[in-house]
Amino acid sequence: MFLEGKTEETIQRLASMSALGRIGEPEEISRVVLFLASESAGWVTGQNIAVNGGSA
Repeated sequence: MFLEGKTEETIQRLASMSALGRIGEPEEISRVVLFLASESAGWVTGQNIAVNGGSA
């Protein structure tokens, strides 16, 4: 969904801004969401969690 309508040049430019050098996959985002919705995250409050591959 995020990549829809973007040129290959734009995608490569966006990927180059990440410390990992690539665009994240939906599954990588969903893992964070699942963790935050789980009991394991019961002590996590008031946080901004950047799931961005190290982008500045």
